[in-house]
Amino acid sequence: MIFRSATTDTTKYSITIKQVLKLINSNETLERFEKFREDVKNRAFDHHNKHPRNIVDGNEKLMFYGTKLTHSKKFGTSKLFKDSICSIIKPGFYDPKKNAGIWLTTNSQDVIIANANAEMMKGEMAIVVCRVISGRIVNDNDEDDYDSIEGVKPNYLFVKDTSAVLPCFVIILKCRYFR
Repeated sequence: MIFRSATTDTTKYSITIKQVLKLINSNETLERFEKFREDVKNRAFDHHNKHPRNIVDGNEKLMFYGTKLTHSKKFGTSKLFKDSICSIIKPGFYDPKKNAGIWLTTNSQDVIIANANAEMMKGEMAIVVCRVISGRIVNDNDEDDYDSIEGVKPNYLFVKDTSAVLPCFVIILKCRYFR
């Protein structure tokens, strides 16, 4: 329901939900997430007039992260889905080739459109539904004390510390894009 309500414009593509997977996070991942929330709440007392929501829940949001999936007859579809999704989620979205942090959006439609391109007129993708402690949000990274940066579009958010992201569900989609 959350996914469908966030996906409104389907004139450029059609999507079919193939599967919804509930993720079971390790105790270590849950503890890291809750510790990050407590750190945000504790820092918020210094700025309680500016950021009152941080004191309550760390400014928690429900956000989406998406990735393309490709087929490989060698490995089989289910193994490939599992491997590609796990390679993103298991290390906590950390990628040593990129800077720390992760881009997320409040709108699943943005994820679908961002993954559409000329080579992928038909394909499959995964959307990860995440709980996110966004903490103190700034418009640019000139300030030192922040947890997230607002994107060019207000529904995009760069979360500086991936400990603030708790993946909850994976939605496997079959997509068809129209020219």
